Amino acid sequence: MQRKKAIVHLKFKTRFSFDNVVKVTQERREILKNTKGLISLFCFSNDETKTIGGTMIFDNIELAHHYLGRFMTEGLGPKYGIIPMTLKIEVSTITDEIQGINCS
Repeated sequence: MQRKKAIVHLKFKTRFSFDNVVKVTQERREILKNTKGLISLFCFSNDETKTIGGTMIFDNIELAHHYLGRFMTEGLGPKYGIIPMTLKIEVSTITDEIQGINCS
């Protein structure tokens, strides 16, 4: 049986400016590129809700959980200025993937 890819969606408010969060992410770029099982990462911000975050795709759910364990224990929350009660994390397996959709 083939293992399903997993998606991790993090969303939070921060004490830092968006530019500062981008700087932290840039500084961690090589670490992120070498994260075991990480296929892709999309960073986002929402001016209306004042939230930022990331959506990551992993090879499987075990590697996604491993990443989240390190995220929580290696003090990355303070590096991103996360306001604790605003942190929302969702982890799911990908059940279907449609590529090459042209919405024009």
